[in-house]
Amino acid sequence: MTDALLDALDRLRGTGPEFDGFLANHGPMAAEALLHLGGADAVPGWVRRYRTRLSAAPGVVRGIDGADWREHLGDVRLAGDWTDLLRREARERAWPDLLARWWPRLLPGMAASAVHGTIRTAHAVRALRAAGADPDPLLVDELAQGLALWAARYQTVPGDPALRGPDRAVAALAGLPRLDPEVPSAGPGISGRLAVLDGLAGLPAALERWGAPDGPDAALDDLVGAAARVLAARDDAPIAFCHAVTGPAALRLVLPALPEALHRPTVAVGWQVVGAIVAAFAAPRHPAESAAVREPEVDAAGLPGRLPALAVEHGDEHVVKLTEAALREHARTGDATLLVAADRFRERTGP
Repeated sequence: MTDALLDALDRLRGTGPEFDGFLANHGPMAAEALLHLGGADAVPGWVRRYRTRLSAAPGVVRGIDGADWREHLGDVRLAGDWTDLLRREARERAWPDLLARWWPRLLPGMAASAVHGTIRTAHAVRALRAAGADPDPLLVDELAQGLALWAARYQTVPGDPALRGPDRAVAALAGLPRLDPEVPSAGPGISGRLAVLDGLAGLPAALERWGAPDGPDAALDDLVGAAARVLAARDDAPIAFCHAVTGPAALRLVLPALPEALHRPTVAVGWQVVGAIVAAFAAPRHPAESAAVREPEVDAAGLPGRLPALAVEHGDEHVVKLTEAALREHARTGDATLLVAADRFRERTGP
């Protein structure tokens, strides 16, 4: 798998973090997910086709260094500068140290690029952990690029949840205030919608309703499962709700590589971002948002066996990443809603 991923990353050399103005380059993370779905034979052709959509990597505009990085967080005009900085730092320290240095710096802005900065970072971390003690420089460079996208699109959302509320995640999500669909967005895509949440009364207080289970894995089980119910139930903003699942699922890939002191803060921001996505897009409330899918429905459809091949054949980058995350999370928790959500999302997403 590492060799196949290295081939994909080599084919993607020179591409930028975004294209068409604001869309994230999914090439590296989707290629890595395809491999985990058993689609190694499909990866070269998929990458070749996907690359035709991408823009060239941006250059350095002014330079960013260790003294002034804070003032340039979220400045996408300096995307090339951020990549240059993270690459320089990746040459100076081992990748776990690079991750531990930048994760807490970037964590408050996890909503960056509709969570794609975090997700791209997470897929890179999984590949690095699998590669062992002496990873190929291409894998380290992919981590640097993921962190750079996160920094360039750094975006915070309201709230500072303490995770000590009375509700499980399903109930806490159901109780969130929802942004009126008539409120105009502040820009394109998911990020533009999240940017107007500061005006949504009651959101920070409502985020305090979640009482996270003890331990980061149990907390992520609760959060990912609740987000999957929303995705399965609603067809009005599938791409947004997809990221409410793949975002926290990606955090689980990174936690083993992070200092333990960062685990609970990571879960807290993950909840904050999932809550922000639901509050921004899930209006009006749908009664099925809180409903779990029963296992017999999954067994009758044969979803665990069918989903990987269906996702590989479909080829959409979001379908690939969501399916891989849903299968991974289902293997851990047995929550059938994850597989049904992935199946419905694929059917709602064009080729």
